[in-house]
Amino acid sequence: MDPSGELPNRPLSVKDISDRAGDFAWNPNIAFKYWVRAADTIYREGLNYMREGNFTNAYLFYLRYSALVLDYVGKHPDAQDPASKAALKPLLKRMPLIFDQLEQLRPHIDKTYQEWLRASVAQRDAERDAQQPQKALTQYQKHAARDPALSWNPAAPSRVLDAWENQDLAVDLAKKEISRRDAARRATRQAGISYEEEQSRRGAGVWDDWQGWGGNDYMTPSRLAEEQEVRKSMESTRQLLSQRDLQAREGSEASRQSLQPSSRAYHYPSIHKPAPLQYASHPTQSRQERETPQPPRPPKEDLQQSSSRRYDSAPPALPEKGPLFARYEALHGAPTPTPPVLPEGVPKLPAKTIDSKAKKERYTFRPAAYLESGKPIRPVFLPDKLRETFLDIASENTRKGLEMCGMLCGTPVNNALFISCLLIPEQKCTSDTCETENESSMLDYCINQDLLLIGWIHTHPTQTCFMSSRDLHTQAGYQVMMPESIAIVCSPRHSPSWGIFRLTDPPGLPHILHCSHTDTFHQHSIDNIYTDAGHPPGHVYESSRMDFYVHDLRPKR
Repeated sequence: MDPSGELPNRPLSVKDISDRAGDFAWNPNIAFKYWVRAADTIYREGLNYMREGNFTNAYLFYLRYSALVLDYVGKHPDAQDPASKAALKPLLKRMPLIFDQLEQLRPHIDKTYQEWLRASVAQRDAERDAQQPQKALTQYQKHAARDPALSWNPAAPSRVLDAWENQDLAVDLAKKEISRRDAARRATRQAGISYEEEQSRRGAGVWDDWQGWGGNDYMTPSRLAEEQEVRKSMESTRQLLSQRDLQAREGSEASRQSLQPSSRAYHYPSIHKPAPLQYASHPTQSRQERETPQPPRPPKEDLQQSSSRRYDSAPPALPEKGPLFARYEALHGAPTPTPPVLPEGVPKLPAKTIDSKAKKERYTFRPAAYLESGKPIRPVFLPDKLRETFLDIASENTRKGLEMCGMLCGTPVNNALFISCLLIPEQKCTSDTCETENESSMLDYCINQDLLLIGWIHTHPTQTCFMSSRDLHTQAGYQVMMPESIAIVCSPRHSPSWGIFRLTDPPGLPHILHCSHTDTFHQHSIDNIYTDAGHPPGHVYESSRMDFYVHDLRPKR
């Protein structure tokens, strides 16, 4: 067994995470509003993984957020518009908190990786002494070895389950967690705590909660501050966060001690060596046995019938990485202010308290499917009554032959996504399109309610159930940063009357991102652009036990 190979549950090194964080397809042709949405989604993903103790994914999403906001979004062609500047400002305002969290996360990632190396060497030696043949990895294990959510995590050991086989448990856990977060949010609002202050305190609360998990073998912050100069800290942080400058060898002593001194006293959590992830057995019933044939989707436009139907255009090359932290000193040079002390009588945030049973009973749901590229995508739980509710809301538009759309918002829990809110945005509707308006109100609502935009739903009042060229470009804006994003199409006057779709990746997503057509409806040169996302064979599960609510942002008439 090679300890440096892609073993099951292998944790990612800092360099691995940095490489993945920068591996996204930036395209300035995508509307600015979609990139703002994407950045906010990435930030919330990082917060959630911090909440769950998955430091690897938290580090990855925080790094990706930093790269997207500092290197790309500000260079978008529409970035200088007044509305765009206003949307960019809160994204930049988060950067000091992001840097602070990254500084605290790195030593845990380094230590976890080193512990895994030692454990893998010991396992290799034991197998050699016992003269046991090396077991071949299953296809699932090969996928799991590349999935940060399933990597070895001694800070928060979890039991890995299949969401399809444990749907009731998944929904029950989600309901409990969503209720807990709602109660915490109401408490902080009643106490007059701002959103930014709340997130800062929650980040600090994570470190307090993990304090007692093992022996304290890290240097204390005060001693670190004495032994490291400020300039070395700045250089170390640049090496941590800049992909081009990150050349230190994995596992070296320098990489494990590259923590920055902070102006705020905090305690590093210690990590002991618990048991690895426990995997539930695979379902005995094969996917092929569960699959049912899907009705064919008719085309919307007459596509050109030519022999050149295959995908023969290369996806857009990733842009050269910019100077990620050219503005680091401007953003982070001043000491981070210590959060003010809560007045007497104000309740503490629930996140500060974790009961002992919760620490022992942690679950992670394995990916529900994989993209065509092999990348994992998480399960998405969709309330089975949501579509019917949306059609009732859209019925007036449907009678008039006008399209209508809604946003599918939800919460990530235990490596699964749960849609809990149908958000109706302000929109301009025609017979063939529906365009959202007043994006800031939609984004503000999601921020205040701690919701992710997981997808969208819209009607085809006069058309059949399929993804038009306009729909494909809209979906690309959602899916470019969240591969689990879905599009639900409702065609109440035709059969099939609805479908759940995602772009193939590849070839669909890179093809759409590379498309330069500006007319509303146009033809594409490939057939395999999108696919069914409903289970089977996709990653979306409809649940009769999943609750949801409707929030309408349209002006009252």
